[in-house]
Amino acid sequence: MQLTSTNTTIVESKAAALADRLLGGVGTRLAHSARVALEADRVSELLDAPWRSAIVDAAWLHDIGYSAEVASTGFHPLDGASWLSEHAWPIEVCQRVAWHTAASAEGALRGLDETLAAEFDPPPALAAAALAWADLTSSATGERSTVADRLADILRRYPADSVVHRAITEATPTLLDSVRDIEARLTSLSEAS
Repeated sequence: MQLTSTNTTIVESKAAALADRLLGGVGTRLAHSARVALEADRVSELLDAPWRSAIVDAAWLHDIGYSAEVASTGFHPLDGASWLSEHAWPIEVCQRVAWHTAASAEGALRGLDETLAAEFDPPPALAAAALAWADLTSSATGERSTVADRLADILRRYPADSVVHRAITEATPTLLDSVRDIEARLTSLSEAS
């Protein structure tokens, strides 16, 4: 699978191949992950090493916890990160997968927040914000999306009493702060060049 972003061409990688294998039959998760990888590539230059080199892999792999081969607790960020850790993926990739988007809020609602924190340190705020931005600007079906449309789509797809709906609702102010931060940084970067 080869995708082209505004900055580079994202060629077939180990992460893309793994996402293809694990998510290929899981609805539109692979298309979504491919778009997240493109968006992550756009913001990678905002990050310092080692986070810069890990963001695109984490983007490809952020939803592998939905795969039947990977799922164990039903909390996809933790399941995906644990599986990746067991398969010797870099810790920066595992941390990003574990803590992506609303994972903190969802983990608390599922009673898995202590397990999440015990297994994986959270990534630095900017590294977490960059992946959240990429996730929230990518539709469920793999198109570029506004953050408002993406959040509305998630809330529409999950019933109001579901853990995902409740977590997204709770995390929305923090997610919007992260998005604003990344967009301001992208604007500054664009103006500087």
